[in-house]
Amino acid sequence: MSSVDIFEQATMTGSPYVYTVLRYMHDRGTSEFLNAGVVVASCDAPRIAAKFKTTCNRIQGAFPSLDTEVFLARMKRLQECFDGIDVARCLELHTREGPSIAAWIRCVLPVEDRALHWSPAGNCAGDSLLATLQSLYERCVIRHDKEYA
Repeated sequence: MSSVDIFEQATMTGSPYVYTVLRYMHDRGTSEFLNAGVVVASCDAPRIAAKFKTTCNRIQGAFPSLDTEVFLARMKRLQECFDGIDVARCLELHTREGPSIAAWIRCVLPVEDRALHWSPAGNCAGDSLLATLQSLYERCVIRHDKEYA
């Protein structure tokens, strides 16, 4: 059983959510990546939330040639895209696509960025969308950041 399965089983109380983790892959030849954000959508209601890195110490530590200004601008743009989804758009996307997080991401970000990749969707449950987002962000994205602060 993987750690993701264990996490999912341990949190399967509360409202159901589907999530995906944004992976930054600096060099496609090596396929090495670090997690840079997370998107969570409600399975029961038309709601979606996202949180992306606002610092790049750990990623720059792993990939010294990283252009930090470009990376942080990408993260800021992604955050703005997801923050800009209003209730009407959420309802329209949920009605058309259901809880498919991949479809939601395609609607928000139709253009692929070669350095950014999404993990397979995962399922979890939590008390609220924002609390679940924060928990996943801490677990999947910033868990090891303190070592690079």
